[in-house]
Amino acid sequence: MLFHAALAARFGLSATDLKCLDLLRPTKTPMTATNLAGLTGLTGGAVTGVADRLEAAGFVERVRDPADRRRWELRPLPDRQQEVMGRFAPLASAMSELCADYSDELDLITDFLTKLGSVMDEQTERLRQ
Repeated sequence: MLFHAALAARFGLSATDLKCLDLLRPTKTPMTATNLAGLTGLTGGAVTGVADRLEAAGFVERVRDPADRRRWELRPLPDRQQEVMGRFAPLASAMSELCADYSDELDLITDFLTKLGSVMDEQTERLRQ
């Protein structure tokens, strides 16, 4: 969390803004404010604030639905996405070096972390119900 907060601060964002930007990465389906609110548990007003900050900082564009002017999609801007991903490069490199020290145990560690992620997802969903 501290890493993400520090990275977000580099871009003039909050950690919540940065996480929402991560969730907006290109997918097969467009991401609306309602979708983002459902994924994050944020209120509609909070998502609007996130969208305002991301748009003002040049990370996303809002595209109105021509059939429903109240609805809009948030689309990440590729150049800024690359800029954010570039800031993760030193972390990725450090993690690769760390993993090299555990080559024999890496399958076990990977299995554990994968299962841990599933447990966290399940327990998060449980809390939301």
